[in-house]
Amino acid sequence: MSGTRFLIGVTISWGLLLAMRPVIADEPEASALTAEQVLERMAKAYANCKTYRDSGNVKTVFFSAGGKRTVNKPFETAFVRPNVFRFEYRDRRGDEENNRYLIWSDGKAIRSWWDVRPGIEKPESIGRALAAATGVSGGSARRVPSLLMRDDFPGAAAARVTDLKRIEDATQFNVDCFRVEGKYAGSIETLWLDKETFLLRRIDSPKESPTFRTEVTTTYDPVVDGEITDQMLIFDPPQ
Repeated sequence: MSGTRFLIGVTISWGLLLAMRPVIADEPEASALTAEQVLERMAKAYANCKTYRDSGNVKTVFFSAGGKRTVNKPFETAFVRPNVFRFEYRDRRGDEENNRYLIWSDGKAIRSWWDVRPGIEKPESIGRALAAATGVSGGSARRVPSLLMRDDFPGAAAARVTDLKRIEDATQFNVDCFRVEGKYAGSIETLWLDKETFLLRRIDSPKESPTFRTEVTTTYDPVVDGEITDQMLIFDPPQ
């Protein structure tokens, strides 16, 4: 694997990062970490945690000749290793209403529900359930869950990311972050990772098309190895 090329799945194939070489005993100072080493540690942080929870938002701003439009899709994740899991995202349906999409597993049964397509479904795997929600959730259904449960994403499509590099560090939510940039499908994506925990805090994904462009910003407020209550894991579609 070259210093600036490796395989990344869907938008970024997080699970493949775990196949990279382990960090050696003589670890470099944080300021000296390469982009690959930063992502290596990110992958380990998710793979080794006992519990994980987050809340976040995918903000997409559309720019076209007709003006600017913004869509927000807030989401929440709760996870207890090895495979107790709940994910929910919402998007605006009307002035005071939201669509909801739920994906849940107690480690044995798997359930999903989306009020755009009413009825409780029973996907074959958690990977399939999350794949179905990936596009409509703006990618949030897959990014972190595929890091937490990488064995459930063995068939992730891979794409070549080039020009991987660290760029200037920055602050997100008053948290000091590494920033790693790479070119994917002709566009640049930037990952913001907490310098202490190596967890994702933000992803910037600008896209261009012939008639419009978008700026997608995904933000995370993550907690590892904290308490996960029964309420955080409840499967609660409306009756």
